[in-house]
Amino acid sequence: MKAFYFALMGALLCTVPASAHTKADLNAQLKLLMEWWPGRYDNNEQIVRQSGGGLSAQTDKPFYRLHTVFKRVNMPELGDNVLYVEEWKNNNPADIARIRLYSLSIDEKEGAILVKFNTPLDTKPLVGAHNDLSKVEKLKKKDVRTFRDACNVHLRWEGGQFRGGMKEKSCNANDDKEWFQYQVIVGPRHYWARDQRFTYADNKVTYEMAPGSNYAWFEQTKARMMKCEVLEDPNGDMTKTKKLTDIELHDQGGEADIKWPDGRDLKFVIHTRAFTSPPDREFPLFRIHDKKDMAVPIAYAYAVDNSERYGLNLGWFYIRCQVKK
Repeated sequence: MKAFYFALMGALLCTVPASAHTKADLNAQLKLLMEWWPGRYDNNEQIVRQSGGGLSAQTDKPFYRLHTVFKRVNMPELGDNVLYVEEWKNNNPADIARIRLYSLSIDEKEGAILVKFNTPLDTKPLVGAHNDLSKVEKLKKKDVRTFRDACNVHLRWEGGQFRGGMKEKSCNANDDKEWFQYQVIVGPRHYWARDQRFTYADNKVTYEMAPGSNYAWFEQTKARMMKCEVLEDPNGDMTKTKKLTDIELHDQGGEADIKWPDGRDLKFVIHTRAFTSPPDREFPLFRIHDKKDMAVPIAYAYAVDNSERYGLNLGWFYIRCQVKK
């Protein structure tokens, strides 16, 4: 029923002209955005595409691997709609790109959703706090620095998604010699962002989120967490497999290490391949590797798109996964 409600809301919002931004419209949009935005996002498929696809060796240029977690938190001092943002690079949760708190509200004058950025004064204790939001919710306003209004982002409903950014030449830096250009797109299953910095004097680019990309987007897809049961049989008899362990991973390039009874170190990977024909279809792909040779998998399999249960059985190796609710 809840899914139907938000699908209906989205359909109704699509019928609203871009110029319509009554208070009721904006409140409905804010409610929808607060349903869409929370979750995990990863640009693994963008890395696969820029690397040539398939089993090609992956490159991190111009885009590097980026994983972002948005969690709704209860922090009344920052507003009624607050998101905790934790983002890391290179598939390494310790390689933090940023930690932020987003305060969302409506801006009737601008006819948009206002996103105000806040950053904790000490972010080190918050690494991994997306798994324990009590570490975030105990923060007080004095523990947080709020960005200047000139750096606010306004998101507007456009074409079935939310799109916007900072006003041009408003958010300055480096003793007012430079300005930031930051833009965001949020949809029901995607979060895209791009960021660069210019000089006021001659509009020279001094920073780019993805150097050499010509201000292209980091294209992140919402990930689903999967819970998997791993079974094994040393003789390869699939009728006699027994449970070895449980693992959890997400479906946008998520990985899990498995210590196999024969001494091998295995790695299980799930990611989602988007194919061009038809372009709107995505297929979950899972692979099992011996970590001594990550170039070529021991086995791989596709599943029907949008499935919530998957399985791969090699006799000696058997894994069954389902979406974690």
